Amino acid sequence: MSPFVFKSELWTAQYTGVKVNTVAAFMRALNEVDDDTIYYHLYRNLFEYHFLPTDYGNSFAYWLAENGFPVLAEKFSAIDLMECVCISDVREEMLKILHSGVDGFERLCKPFYFIRAVRKVVDTGVVANNLEEFREGVRKVGIHSLFYHLVTSRLVHGEAVNDFSRWLRSVGEEEKAEEIDRIDLMAHSLYEIRGMILRYLES
Repeated sequence: MSPFVFKSELWTAQYTGVKVNTVAAFMRALNEVDDDTIYYHLYRNLFEYHFLPTDYGNSFAYWLAENGFPVLAEKFSAIDLMECVCISDVREEMLKILHSGVDGFERLCKPFYFIRAVRKVVDTGVVANNLEEFREGVRKVGIHSLFYHLVTSRLVHGEAVNDFSRWLRSVGEEEKAEEIDRIDLMAHSLYEIRGMILRYLES
């Protein structure tokens, strides 16, 4: 049995210098900004404790809704980020939605500022050698450790499976792994997700 090493993720928000005020300009920028910028706007809501006061789960969808494009906003919000293993695939899907076309792409909107996530992965010093230590590790580490292992790790490995479920399967805990796989990460705060995982691990 390999030990589970808990890591965490730190973000610094960096303005890219890209500002748009039409959907047409937004589309061009979306095609040009780097993956870390797309990543920031897709996952900021989860990383920062669901700061958006709407049903729209990412910054792009919120901006489109705020500027009178509810159909596009719904489509952006409906993208299943938990199946995402490559940011470029999500970028292509968003561009495809925009290219499907609606009127008003040149109409002036509230500005959208593209921000990049400058990320750093760090060791937490918490290591688990068995299920009990793993459960205590989940209880002990900060919530951004959960974010790293549930979200970022899938992009790192290029697989639609998170670190927690991968390790649980390696120690024969298939049912617990499946319970974690079924969590809708975008529908809950990281604090709520921690509580759910702990309940599954204790069952």
